[in-house]
Amino acid sequence: METTVNMLVDYEGTLARRVAGDLWSGLSRAALDSGAGKTKMTALWDSLRSPAEPEGSEASVRIFVMEQDLPDAVDSLTALRGPEPLYGLVLAVPDAPSPLAGSLLYQGVERLKEFGIRAGNIEPALLRASAEECGRYASQLLGRLKTYR
Repeated sequence: METTVNMLVDYEGTLARRVAGDLWSGLSRAALDSGAGKTKMTALWDSLRSPAEPEGSEASVRIFVMEQDLPDAVDSLTALRGPEPLYGLVLAVPDAPSPLAGSLLYQGVERLKEFGIRAGNIEPALLRASAEECGRYASQLLGRLKTYR
């Protein structure tokens, strides 16, 4: 299985960068565990706020990583041109998330739906900078990708 992951990270947020790193580690481990070395995974890292995405990108999964303390990042969410990938929408939260974190995540889902993305193609999550938590989400996302294709 060959998977291209387009990671769009709000680099303005320290917590978003940490969660993105833990998430990539989790994706790498999950790919190794699921395919016994038969999975090739490529990551395309980019800035959420100013992506330099090529026309017609062939990403299998597009993951947005935002931070709860930088809610304006929701305005930067965009859909890919070409074949529709599975979308991961991650809101990086501290140990004590804001009561408004869920609303911000919901706004992100609604923004993607405005681009014509079906809600069933979006996997939203509130994640802390934790290898274990990000690893579980990564495994879930790759599992969804297998049934999505």
